[in-house]
Amino acid sequence: MGDQTQPDNKPVSHAQLEWRDNGQPVSSAFDDIYFSTASGLEETRHVFLAQNHLPERWAELKESAVFTIGETGFGTGLNFLAVWQLWNDIAPATAHLHFVSVEKYPLHPKDLARALAMWPELESLSRQLIAQYPPYLAPGVHRINLTPNVHLTLVVGEASDGFRSLSLDDANRDRWVDAWFLDGFAPSKNPDMWSEALFQSIAALSAPDSTFATFTCAGIVKRGLKSVGFALEKVPGFGRKREMLRGSFADADETATDSTTSTSPTYQSTPWHLPPNLGTAAKPKTVAIIGAGIAGASAAHALAARNYQVTVFEQGEHPGSGASGNDQGILYAKLSPKPGPNGDFNLQALQFAQRYYPSQCPQAAHFDGLLQLAQTEKEQQLQQQICQQLQLDTASLLARPVSAEQASEHAGVTLQFPGLYFPHAGWLRPRQVCEVLLRHPNIQTHFHTRISDAVYEGSSDGKAHWTLHIDGVERAQSFDALILCTANFNRQLPQTAPLPLQPIRGQVTFAGATATSEKLKIALCGEGYIAPAGTRSDKEDAAQHSFGATFKLKQSETEIRQEEHQENLATLASLLPEFAQDFSQQTLRGRAALRAATPDYLPMAGPVARWEELENTYGALRKNRKQLIGKRTPYQPNLYVLAGLGSRGFTYAPLAAEVLAAWINGEAMPVSEDLVKALHPMRFAIRALGKNREI
Repeated sequence: MGDQTQPDNKPVSHAQLEWRDNGQPVSSAFDDIYFSTASGLEETRHVFLAQNHLPERWAELKESAVFTIGETGFGTGLNFLAVWQLWNDIAPATAHLHFVSVEKYPLHPKDLARALAMWPELESLSRQLIAQYPPYLAPGVHRINLTPNVHLTLVVGEASDGFRSLSLDDANRDRWVDAWFLDGFAPSKNPDMWSEALFQSIAALSAPDSTFATFTCAGIVKRGLKSVGFALEKVPGFGRKREMLRGSFADADETATDSTTSTSPTYQSTPWHLPPNLGTAAKPKTVAIIGAGIAGASAAHALAARNYQVTVFEQGEHPGSGASGNDQGILYAKLSPKPGPNGDFNLQALQFAQRYYPSQCPQAAHFDGLLQLAQTEKEQQLQQQICQQLQLDTASLLARPVSAEQASEHAGVTLQFPGLYFPHAGWLRPRQVCEVLLRHPNIQTHFHTRISDAVYEGSSDGKAHWTLHIDGVERAQSFDALILCTANFNRQLPQTAPLPLQPIRGQVTFAGATATSEKLKIALCGEGYIAPAGTRSDKEDAAQHSFGATFKLKQSETEIRQEEHQENLATLASLLPEFAQDFSQQTLRGRAALRAATPDYLPMAGPVARWEELENTYGALRKNRKQLIGKRTPYQPNLYVLAGLGSRGFTYAPLAAEVLAAWINGEAMPVSEDLVKALHPMRFAIRALGKNREI
């Protein structure tokens, strides 16, 4: 239990606890326990697992099935751990569990560890949860992948608002919850949570055969569930509780249909982001991905983990042949003191990436700290605003303000600037990351392979597929779905040519480590960046630093330029003058590649509409961009894009790939609806229509 709904305007508000002599946590706000004093674990098993018939249902799951549980009140995570334990015992090895829980006031990481220590039999699972638990639980959606098949989506916020934020406004696709755990503090002590809005959100997300269980028989709960279509049944409760409720969803709203021609305003807003037949069309089985950089590798890995058969095509000679192929890369994000999609996604993507790489490719991730230095007064003021807005202090697990002296202690070298210290960020080996992510039995790779064309057409099996034509190969290959992860190819295809991706040339410089530079212990970011000494990809007995990188808009050449080495040295000199002086005496090496950026500097992750139909469907937005046009526009069947990662590709790609996989697999999104739209490839066309510009 644990959804505490007292008002609070702070960005992060952890649960305030009191601890009883037996080690049990109690909510200070509501003077209520988180679990039964008799046996919290046995209560969970009786109330939620048994009354939702989970053992029987999971024993009958098909291979690759997805089962989703929705919960009110994550609390200590005890319910989740009990579910995870049962899932490991019963569910098919290829099935996927999604556990979606909303919590207004999440436990601080240290309190979570203390509470879960009460359950030794769950120690192996609780240890994994604690290790993956986000250090900074900002309001919003946090996706935590515990194993390739077990996914926790923790939504920090009011229960009704939290569930509503996961809805895409599609009456078919949104129905992904198979079982509900209606937990939380007792209605008598926390009536605000058990609101009409909560029950409406629950109904909107319930699958036709969804079930529920709750420890309470309070009238407010019974009336709320009945009003939205649930059939109720009283059964014996646990311990001293004589009765509890369980039941099933009796009204699946079968009249909710999807139409591209209906003008009835059945949507909350214009559904430009929704492809037709979403949630009703058959899922693809085979997926082609063009591009083997971090975007393609992350997308391939996310889908392969969900048992899709993935084929990756790359015109280079190895993974990361383009912008993802440097010897060293920095993992960082640009935090913002202002609310909005850019700041929200940067914060969520950074924390997801910090969990992702150590679990997926630990040998390539060196996350022992990073300093983001404020080299100007303006940057220092910005960081002060960030610390104030995000409540970052010297004990923060996300980032901590440090003086120049403290920064020097962390770095191992003398620094002249204050900054933010990120204890869980750092640097990684980009090409190795891509290589590891593509090593999966469900992934096939083809290098030195250039796709000349992609056409959606019928085939001999009577179904339509994406047919890829390969240079030098007479026979084309066909796939159910196509994902474009390379900006250059996006411009070649008519289906994606209008997407506003612009190339940005970047040159990084490599210099051999010196006696002075070897003292640098962690990655530094300021006007530029430098990574600690690492081994060269082509000469493992030689240590080198990577630093830079230049940023050349609308330049597409990739030759090495000496003037850009000098530019990188000048940038480094403003941060570490002695390093720059030593490096200037060397014969410098380097690498140049093209990033691809979007106008708003957020990546694109999602489906692609038919450009010629957008004007027909949403042309009226030119006269009134705020009007609700209650119909959908035709989309390119099973065509998706993951691109526009810019200079933060390794930070953005893992979470963006989860968004893409959720689109394809029809599962709960790892981000809120607002961020789904903020990452949608068609957002620029809709904005253009609203401003009466060419799309």
